[in-house]
Amino acid sequence: MQNLLSEVSALPGVVGTCIFDKKDGVLCGETREQLADGLQETVGQHLVRLFQLGAMSGLDIRTAQFFFDRYVVIGLPFQASSVLIALCDPRADCPAVADAAVRLAVNMGGVPLDPADFSVEEPQVEEIKAEEAAPPDNGLFPAQLQAMLCRIEQALAGAIGPVAGMVMQDYIDRWRQGGPAIPARIAELTDLLVEEIGDPEAAQDFVAKIERII
Repeated sequence: MQNLLSEVSALPGVVGTCIFDKKDGVLCGETREQLADGLQETVGQHLVRLFQLGAMSGLDIRTAQFFFDRYVVIGLPFQASSVLIALCDPRADCPAVADAAVRLAVNMGGVPLDPADFSVEEPQVEEIKAEEAAPPDNGLFPAQLQAMLCRIEQALAGAIGPVAGMVMQDYIDRWRQGGPAIPARIAELTDLLVEEIGDPEAAQDFVAKIERII
């Protein structure tokens, strides 16, 4: 893996690379400049979710690019639960970097050729007694709750950007595991989402918007 990172880091415009694993975090990396604490971990988590959602939808996502003020982030799936991340200068030829990174990764046996290799394992559901089971909702939220969730997602997008939709779905799944999906439990969901926002000022603004929603 380190040889692959060295090759990608040598591409014009690349300022940092790493391999991020869903369970183990950053496995290895190379950078030409000091990066903010936790930057690679945060980006890695979002990219893992993106590729997993793509696999669940039958989409073979080979690369993803996110444009920010300081960096362009290029990510590609690397084995079953890992991603290769390249941080580039905004002025770099990012499509060329992405193409070269894919070729290098394929040559070194990293990029999965089948989207099923990046699929999400189905959760194991324990058998429960009928009288203990909650009424099924068929995965659908009532109209009132759905409207609230849409507004919360919009507020979250203002805090963390275009990945808000993926993050929101991930936390909704966790929230639903803790109890019934009802408006009275929205505060629990928003508490979880606040933990995802790294910037204190953005988190405070998000909380203020949620207070107006609920």
